Amino acid sequence: SLAPGSTFEPADRILGILVRMGVTERLARACSRRPWRTVGAWVGAIVLAVVLAAVFLPGNLTTNGHVTGNPESKQAEDLFQSRFPPDRNAVDELIVVRSPAQTVNEPAFRAFVHKLLARGEATGVIFRAATYYDTHNPAQVSSDRHATLIGILRQKDVDPLLAVVQRSDGEQGFSVKMAGEGTLDHDFNDLSQHDLKSGELQFGLPAAFVILLLVFGAVVAGLIPLLMAIVAIIVALGLCSLLAEAFSLSVFFVNMLTGMGLALGIDYSLFIVSRYREERAEGRSEPDAIATAGATASRAVLFSGSVFVIALSGMLLVPSNVMKSLAVAAVAVGIVSVVAALTLLPAILGLLGD
Repeated sequence: SLAPGSTFEPADRILGILVRMGVTERLARACSRRPWRTVGAWVGAIVLAVVLAAVFLPGNLTTNGHVTGNPESKQAEDLFQSRFPPDRNAVDELIVVRSPAQTVNEPAFRAFVHKLLARGEATGVIFRAATYYDTHNPAQVSSDRHATLIGILRQKDVDPLLAVVQRSDGEQGFSVKMAGEGTLDHDFNDLSQHDLKSGELQFGLPAAFVILLLVFGAVVAGLIPLLMAIVAIIVALGLCSLLAEAFSLSVFFVNMLTGMGLALGIDYSLFIVSRYREERAEGRSEPDAIATAGATASRAVLFSGSVFVIALSGMLLVPSNVMKSLAVAAVAVGIVSVVAALTLLPAILGLLGD
């Protein structure tokens, strides 16, 4: 305890009030006594999160990083662009349209190119497009006249336009491919996402399970922390998908969310399950062991998770959409991990017992 009058006395007093209230203990008892209601509520949250992620996430994540607000760096960039504007005749993406059966002079080829451009312009990505039919530049046609180049100058992220190109590829026998700066960034980010996900799912999860088996010496006890981590990741992903609809979230928020979800979900569950097993080994009944774990380990989880959320919220101050996206992911999965540890885990222990 701290001496009266010390600098930390108000914080110590608040902590003492929370301890005397026994909020985490009462929550653990209530959830373990009504386990099916608690589990049912979390199953509903998981289903809702999956639906939200499927509806709002596709097409609402960006692969580009940019500053937010109007810091001095953004003001300098805008000033540079106004004094030295980009070449209006330049292109940053090239679309290649090819047909093995038709040449560029045939009406069907011309109609397909115009339909493709109409779809692309509807995305709002294209600032200016230059086709062979507009410029009559022979450099935009292949030597066998079965392929043509479309020059694109973008004004937005390439992702919506790339989706149009991918849907059009193979339509009416035409091959449609795109290359350029934005496409390269998109492919690079996709590859990075794939490698990170495969590392977490194919290496991280099995390695964590092996460690948990060594710690607990039981398969079910080792699986519970992994289950809690997966639940936290899914529900947090659903929450973040709503924000992705309103704000520009970076694709890298998924990596932060899964990484932190695995770490927090496993750690918090490990603390509580270990304490429960210790109380059972000392002879306490299952309900009393859950309550004691709730009064001790769960309280530590509550304060630890709160500090984590407050600390990671600091990244929201950085004027960068990437940093803000990472902060949103960390805060969301931190909150869900704590709530799951305080409610879902006692319910599972109440159902499974030893």
